[in-house]
Amino acid sequence: MDTLIQVWQLYGPLELSLALVAIAAGAMIQGAVGFGFALIAAPILMLIDPKLVPVPISIVALLMTGLVFWRDRHGADWQGLSWIYLGNLPGYALGAFALMLLPIRDMALLFAGLTLLAVGLSISHLCLSPVPRWLLPMGIASSFMGVTMAMNGPPVALTYQHASGVVIRGSLSVYFFTSNLVLLLIFAAIGQLDGFTLATGVLLLPGVILGLLLASPLARWVDAGRMRRAVLWISALSALAVLVRYGY
Repeated sequence: MDTLIQVWQLYGPLELSLALVAIAAGAMIQGAVGFGFALIAAPILMLIDPKLVPVPISIVALLMTGLVFWRDRHGADWQGLSWIYLGNLPGYALGAFALMLLPIRDMALLFAGLTLLAVGLSISHLCLSPVPRWLLPMGIASSFMGVTMAMNGPPVALTYQHASGVVIRGSLSVYFFTSNLVLLLIFAAIGQLDGFTLATGVLLLPGVILGLLLASPLARWVDAGRMRRAVLWISALSALAVLVRYGY
């Protein structure tokens, strides 16, 4: 309780309110489409305080993805996820290797280029679908982008773009839940998950509840034939946001 009070006193009601609005907006988008939380919430949290990223936002994301999975658990594509996880292994290694060799702006350009290429191929009617020949390379691309740019959603979402909303949300929420759990274990192992960051994440959790409540009517609207366009738009915006962030 004392730590929660310290966090409240550090940020104050205005900054915490702005952070909660950012979390709610991100949770609303991800609860409806299946991804996009970091695209909406992370830039605003960075402006409030860079320390809100990556640990507190990962705590929030763990709860959010767990709740979305529980709601849409019957749609999760477990067989497809196994191929994505298999692709993640070399992707993590390639991402770590790239971090050691490439400047961050070059990796931003690579991330944006790969994402926009996938969006362009989708618009050209190339059938990206959740089958092993696409899931495996997209799993590699996802973990690579997650390590280098902290955005691993677009490759997997684009693979499932022709699936129903329930399948996309159910599958992506499982994938993001496990990813965030691994991240938090890593943060704990290297001493970044302490009582203060945990308390900060707890104070931001009401934003998740509000966002997911708002997501339900939005999800019904998106599911009425608009899911694929939403996936393509959010993926393209993710790429453009990274380019702007790194000065291209």
